[in-house]
Amino acid sequence: MVSKTIRFLALALTALSCSQAATGQVQVQFLSDSAKISLMTVAPGQELYSSFGHSALRINDPLNGMDRCYNYGTFDFDQPNFYVNFCRGKLLYSLDLEPARYFLRSNLQDGRPMREQVLNLTPQERQSLYELLQTNALPENKDYKYDFFYDNCATRIRDIVQKNFGGQLHFDTTKLTPNTSMRDLLRPYTRPNPWTEFGIDLVLGLPTDKKARPQDFMFLPDGLHDQFAAATTPSGAPLVIAERPIPDAPIPQRNLAPGFLGRPSWVLLCIALLGLASRMNARASRIFDSIFWFVLGFAGLIMALLWFATDHTATKVNFNLLWALPTHLLVFWRSHRTGWIKKYFLVTAVLAGLALVCWKFIPQEMPVAAIPIILLVIILAVRDKR
Repeated sequence: MVSKTIRFLALALTALSCSQAATGQVQVQFLSDSAKISLMTVAPGQELYSSFGHSALRINDPLNGMDRCYNYGTFDFDQPNFYVNFCRGKLLYSLDLEPARYFLRSNLQDGRPMREQVLNLTPQERQSLYELLQTNALPENKDYKYDFFYDNCATRIRDIVQKNFGGQLHFDTTKLTPNTSMRDLLRPYTRPNPWTEFGIDLVLGLPTDKKARPQDFMFLPDGLHDQFAAATTPSGAPLVIAERPIPDAPIPQRNLAPGFLGRPSWVLLCIALLGLASRMNARASRIFDSIFWFVLGFAGLIMALLWFATDHTATKVNFNLLWALPTHLLVFWRSHRTGWIKKYFLVTAVLAGLALVCWKFIPQEMPVAAIPIILLVIILAVRDKR
């Protein structure tokens, strides 16, 4: 159960990734005048790890027989100590070289269309960007510590292209929505899957509600695509000179509306009602309480560890711990109401009540679907303190 929960969180926090790619031999050569460098933007997929799309750079030089993608979003679930490294916020991602035909084929097989933007580069700029990528792909340089918002497959491309222009690329920020938080930027991708949205709102803390800077919009592949489309080079020329969809015809997308079990608001409301109904039978009440406080305490333990025991920046300062205390794990097994347990549940009721009363004032956006559970926490805690 623990490993499955950690795997879910790993997928949620590493969703700007793609599957493992083959590493090509790193060699530097001179590109021909026919060479093109493109930004490849891959549409979101059906799996959790692909929910936010993906970005890569493609170099196509037919005269030199080169057509490859530089992919900063590769990781391996089979790497040693994967779960330990994830939990500690030390998960390593890599830049891998992959033949473009494999990159295109795997995404098309997954039903994920792409957009290719050809960058407006002089021969010297193409060569220097190519050499920067080759240097990044060296064994001693290719690995980096992944960060969900600030160091991923999209931000790495933003930074290396900007570096190639000496930091002089100009991005048009006039169309960016002001006062947009990092969590707001995630909404269009999490909304189709309510459980994903609930899980992300549960484990991502206050830093996720930080107002996004203009460069932060490019942590998402679609944001990187849009900003590149409107960017200009130091000479004032458009950064992108051509764009094409891959494939030419749209891929039919499945839009499956979530059923009852796919909506956390409905499921959690039913759990809360079940908890109230269990009060009518002493044995049912004990069974429900044991399961309820254990699950709630386990969720709180995961959130507390992500805050205090890891390097993850997005999971710090999580106000959901007001109602999902990890200490609930210490009381789920109780067989009688001792004095300290009554005091404990008094504190529990007060903290959960504060979470509800201050809901609109807490600077962190918390999952609305959890409100029935918070109400149940208050009701059960008040009952158990007596």
